[in-house]
Amino acid sequence: MDNLGHLNLSYAPLWCVLLAFVSAILPWVNAEILILSLAAIAGSPAELAVLVLIATAGQMAGKCVIYWVARRGCVFPSAWMARRMERWRGRAVARPSSSIMLVAASSLVGIPPFFAMSVVAGALKMNFGSFFVAGACGRLVRFFALAFLSGAALRLVGQ
Repeated sequence: MDNLGHLNLSYAPLWCVLLAFVSAILPWVNAEILILSLAAIAGSPAELAVLVLIATAGQMAGKCVIYWVARRGCVFPSAWMARRMERWRGRAVARPSSSIMLVAASSLVGIPPFFAMSVVAGALKMNFGSFFVAGACGRLVRFFALAFLSGAALRLVGQ
């Protein structure tokens, strides 16, 4: 973009990964706003794709922190909740593909919120590799769609 040419954007990848990481940990920091803004600072579709990959990596790094904190330190407030979580864990183990699809859907569309699914996946001791791959794939598709739709909208407005 010509109007942004005077800005030093060499720090864009660093800020992108940091903001994506923070947005993964603090749910009120919106990753989608970050992603929508990337089209305005990227000089080309290739740069946009790299920034989306960087944002996805930052987002998943944060979600992995949430997963591991929940997996290692989840203490249930009551015996009833502990029994319920054990029942859910049994179902997740019996049908791992359902758990993987739920994480993928959550990371793709945000329902249920991916923050909450990261906590639940950790608390249920879901296979970490499955959690990571499903979450990263969903986030990557979501972020690419948002970034490139935003870029298309900017090109339409600019014409």
